[in-house]
Amino acid sequence: MRVGCHTGFILLRCCSLRPKSSSLNRAVWWLLLAASLAFASFVTLAVYTNVSTSLTQDDITVFESQLDLRKPLVSLTYSQELALIRSVQSRVWAKSPPGNGIAPYEDREPASLLKTGNGSCYDISRTLDKAYMYLGFKSRHVYLLFRGNRTFLGALFHYGQPSHAVTEVMTSKGWLFVDSISPWIAVTKDGEPVGADDVWKRLDAFEKPPAYLRDPWWAIRGMYSRKGQFYKPYMMFPQFSWPDFLDWLVAG
Repeated sequence: MRVGCHTGFILLRCCSLRPKSSSLNRAVWWLLLAASLAFASFVTLAVYTNVSTSLTQDDITVFESQLDLRKPLVSLTYSQELALIRSVQSRVWAKSPPGNGIAPYEDREPASLLKTGNGSCYDISRTLDKAYMYLGFKSRHVYLLFRGNRTFLGALFHYGQPSHAVTEVMTSKGWLFVDSISPWIAVTKDGEPVGADDVWKRLDAFEKPPAYLRDPWWAIRGMYSRKGQFYKPYMMFPQFSWPDFLDWLVAG
């Protein structure tokens, strides 16, 4: 009798544990399902809102007919690269100098910039990105998120957090920071090109950098807008060129 009672007690204990184990499995399953759906939704939105960096025929027409740009027929020396990079800045500003720029939720491709006649840093940098690409350089858009006294996430989600948009161009000596609203490129006194991560850290290495570039920032490649207001489909979702962003994460 004692053995039978002992066996029955064990069976009762095992049976009483099964519902708890089953409930735990169901919770894990629902958690994995929710995470999978969230990831799939994010990927879908990222693909749908991706900002293309491909040159269009309208872009090429603007560069050739209005900015009088021509692709180099031979390889350039480093000094020739810098001269061409500066020349593009000057040609764009001659047609559309820095100003109030294009309103949110409006097209801001090169043709739109020249039609508007002036541009903000976000407008002009888009044209510079594409102009350098047309000339055969590797270029990428860079979103500068100024730090202030906030953490990265705190700054990223803070309404009105100061920001700036610039272009990085790959020269024969490395990535070069090219400003969008001043005739300044990040070349040190010794002639070294400097990318967006290090400009504010090496201010003493430059001749008269713009005052607004003296505060620390985070440089996010491939990011265009935190609020989705610059490029179609104009959704409340961060706008990236995801290939550029991922390439930066992988290759730097």
